[in-house]
Amino acid sequence: MQKKYPNSILFAGSFVLAILSHAVFLFQWSQNHFMIGINDGLAQMMPFKHLLYEQYTNGEFFYSFSFGLGAGTYSGLSYYFSTSLIFWLTALIVFILETLGLIGTPDVLFWAHAAVFISIVRLTFVLYITSRVFMYMKIPRVYAFIGACLYGISGMFFRHTAYWEFFADAFLWLPLLILGIEKIFREAKPGWFIAAVAISLINNFYFSYINLLLAGIYILVRLFISLAPEETGKKKAIGLFLLSGILGFGISTVSFIPSVYAYLNNHRPPFSQDIPWVLVNDNILFTSRFIIVPALFIVLLFCAVLYQNVLFRFFAVLGLIALALHHSPLAASAFNGFSAPQYRWEYFLSFAAGGLIAVGLANLHKVKTRYFSVAAILTVGCYLFWASHDETLKFDEWIPILMAASLPVTLVLGFCFVQFKKNGFKLALIGFLFVWMLTFVNLYQIEKLLDDGGLSQVSEELITGTEYDDPEVRKLIESIQQQDKGPTYRIDWMEGVRNNTPLVQNFRGTSAYSSILNKNLLFFYLYDLEIDMGRESVSRYATLGNRANLHSMIQGKYIILPKDDPNVPFGFSEAMASENFIVYENENLLPFARSASTVFLEKQLEDAPALAREHAMLKGIVLDEGQSSEPLPEVEAQTEEFAIKEAGARYVDGTLMVEEKVGGIDLVRNGDSFTEGDLYVSFHLENHAPTKGFDLTVNSYETSRKSNRSVYKTYVDDITIRIPADDTISIRMPKGTYDLTELQVYEEPYDVLLNETGKPSGLSDLEIGGHEAAFTYSNSENDPYLSVSIPYERGWSATVNGKKTAVLKANYAFIGVPLENGQNTVHLTYHPPFFYPTLLVSLLSLTLACWYVFKRKKPHEIAGKQKPVIS
Repeated sequence: MQKKYPNSILFAGSFVLAILSHAVFLFQWSQNHFMIGINDGLAQMMPFKHLLYEQYTNGEFFYSFSFGLGAGTYSGLSYYFSTSLIFWLTALIVFILETLGLIGTPDVLFWAHAAVFISIVRLTFVLYITSRVFMYMKIPRVYAFIGACLYGISGMFFRHTAYWEFFADAFLWLPLLILGIEKIFREAKPGWFIAAVAISLINNFYFSYINLLLAGIYILVRLFISLAPEETGKKKAIGLFLLSGILGFGISTVSFIPSVYAYLNNHRPPFSQDIPWVLVNDNILFTSRFIIVPALFIVLLFCAVLYQNVLFRFFAVLGLIALALHHSPLAASAFNGFSAPQYRWEYFLSFAAGGLIAVGLANLHKVKTRYFSVAAILTVGCYLFWASHDETLKFDEWIPILMAASLPVTLVLGFCFVQFKKNGFKLALIGFLFVWMLTFVNLYQIEKLLDDGGLSQVSEELITGTEYDDPEVRKLIESIQQQDKGPTYRIDWMEGVRNNTPLVQNFRGTSAYSSILNKNLLFFYLYDLEIDMGRESVSRYATLGNRANLHSMIQGKYIILPKDDPNVPFGFSEAMASENFIVYENENLLPFARSASTVFLEKQLEDAPALAREHAMLKGIVLDEGQSSEPLPEVEAQTEEFAIKEAGARYVDGTLMVEEKVGGIDLVRNGDSFTEGDLYVSFHLENHAPTKGFDLTVNSYETSRKSNRSVYKTYVDDITIRIPADDTISIRMPKGTYDLTELQVYEEPYDVLLNETGKPSGLSDLEIGGHEAAFTYSNSENDPYLSVSIPYERGWSATVNGKKTAVLKANYAFIGVPLENGQNTVHLTYHPPFFYPTLLVSLLSLTLACWYVFKRKKPHEIAGKQKPVIS
């Protein structure tokens, strides 16, 4: 049967091994616990799947007004799933099942349930494809399958899948890239390489970068090590790689270019910590959370006689390069775009180890006892060295015990085979290898993921409970949506620190969390308006700092707060309540689109306080370029009205030394009380302790700041806090030393906001949804500009009265368009940046690639069949 249906048997074996590898998570699923990380898994992976599936099944592929304040999803979520071929296929299958009535409407909980089954299918194809690639390299079938299992059934596959599911797709594309490389070297056929490059670039631009570096390493080594009797010449091979790579890149441009643009239009502070060339602090023999190599890999590396086999020598070189790179944080930084060191590329080491073990086992009969004995002694020495020099190593968990126990079993079975040359010993060694793989990977899931990684907490109870999707708050949101059918209002609510709560609970919110976000919005929050988000962190924005002006301008109509929270924005009144929460409604909401005749420029306002910038947006429109002679809004600091008093601290020349557990300063008003609005308190704050984050409170407002060494620190230390008017401003932080400078206090009576709220609106016939917005605006005042509450990003186009017009960046982060006098019919449409030009390039490249592969003149056929490298 194996001879008659070899591929079917191979696929079935891959499927069985994939199931056994997921035994722990299948049991977890039976207990309503899921293969989802408690942090990014729940905060990003599940909400993004839910959002994109809803978009796709509603015929929308480009934009969502529900993602944060509005964002392009095709390019903005390309780092995750929006261009993922695996997710597209998954969504199609789920849609068919939903259409047939076999499943209900998918929600976040559905995607959590599906995670383990999607992973099983993915791993099945990883094992099958990798086996076929090894077989193409002339490794016998059984050993090729063993090598593939060592590659796929690894801790990193499950770490990637559980924490950041789309990372695991890279396990599929690396073998395809290597197959394409081998096809060119062995047969001068570029088709597979073109396809692999295109697929990798389309699926995920980030891992395509990593795979490009890995493919480069592979090709570079391959140029110096020939694996077949006759191969394509080096110059011709390089030419084929360049031309095929260009064609593959051309096919991918419709996905890759918009994705890279979104990445470049993101903002994340550069990693500023020192990155050493070499750092040996990860024990890959016993405890590494990234990759632990099997004992057989080390033994075979020391078997000198095996290096006579060219394929073994090739995989050994790749493995040694990968081992060296593993111990270089600088290399890890390079693989992460020269940012913070990340070890996401190390599936390459698994591939090299799998190939080396496969070839080594196939040739183990050539190893004599004395060679194996030397290898065994050196291997034991390595294990003893790592065990003795790792001060953190403790044999109080199962993984290090398993690794220690596997060494003698491997050595004994290997020695018995090379000594007696009995196939029973080799079969026992192979059987033990499979038992070790399955035991290790399931223990890895328990110890590294469920226990250390917190996955044991991810249950149906959590996903449907108060810490993720609070039923009480959901009912309040549904009540709001039932009574208010408006298409543009936003609800300020976020569950804890989960910025993508609006995606989970299906409402238009004011928060978002993604590795790629619109730079204009991030600058709006961090620098332009200094909006405190309640928690310092990169790659996210949240709330509007309880600042009424911003709520009114950005359609923030409702805010949900716990009943004991006093931080209610000005002009908000109670609309409804539940047992623990109150919904407040904004009485001063401004129109979705407003005309303006007064123009301010960003450079005019560079030195103005945040409150003056708010007033500029209320009184007119702020543009990033152009001309303006308008005087700046008058906002005077009232700092001199307050006296500074120390509270459990000493404050000298801008240095605050908090001596008690919590302390700081009080700003106490000397003159008449101000009670009709809010105070804006601005200051520059830095912590002298580099490794400690801290909580900061200003009266009843609470926020937190990251440590100076945190990779999530924004390095934005200019802070503006809004508080209700009070005669005393108490600034508090934990014991320590801080720089507290540039203290300013501003009064906001909201005269400007109330004046703008009272003006009539010329907006009518508003329709918004998908990737379009259309409305009519009666410009009775003949104002030259219109500001619209849609975030500005490249890809928007506009027509006014049927004529194409410019889309301006207005009010720091939003859309503006020029207006005509009188009645204006405005139509805004979003397409991903460079979408149509890149679509044309992709289609043209695909046509050229097909012609190049199928119609070009065939290369000179190599006489005779290639001899197997391994007999």
